[in-house]
Amino acid sequence: MIRIDVLGAPAPKGSGRAMLVRGKARFIAGGSKINAAKMETFATEIRNRVAIDVFDGSLPSVPPYVDRPLVVAIVFRLARPASHWGAGKHAGTLKPKFASALPTTKPDADKLCRHVLDVLTGLLWDDDARVVELLVRKEYAQPGNEGATILVDEWRPAS
Repeated sequence: MIRIDVLGAPAPKGSGRAMLVRGKARFIAGGSKINAAKMETFATEIRNRVAIDVFDGSLPSVPPYVDRPLVVAIVFRLARPASHWGAGKHAGTLKPKFASALPTTKPDADKLCRHVLDVLTGLLWDDDARVVELLVRKEYAQPGNEGATILVDEWRPAS
């Protein structure tokens, strides 16, 4: 099993669309330029962690999982909105009504996953279609611990 712990703000991959430009189909990426920068920053962090934690500093020319079914579990740790925190003498204190809340707002879990799976294609597997089982959770992070924990293993049939 491979475990990757990534620090940084997880970024979703927006929905793209196809358009005809001068009679040819062209892919138009979704999302803003700001989100594109966040995506690239998080992707760089993922690549760095894979290189350091999995491959001792350098990436292989062939990913370790080729043409094999995979199980992937990802826990995204998201920053809490400022409104969850107290102000004034209560600054830095979590408001009681938000203490155990899970993030049920954007970014969407599936779009966060899409980004991570695309980044790991070519690094850990040859095609993200190899992922046959995917478990995802979003939770709020402690300040400074935003990021993701990614577990990857080969799928095995239940005995």
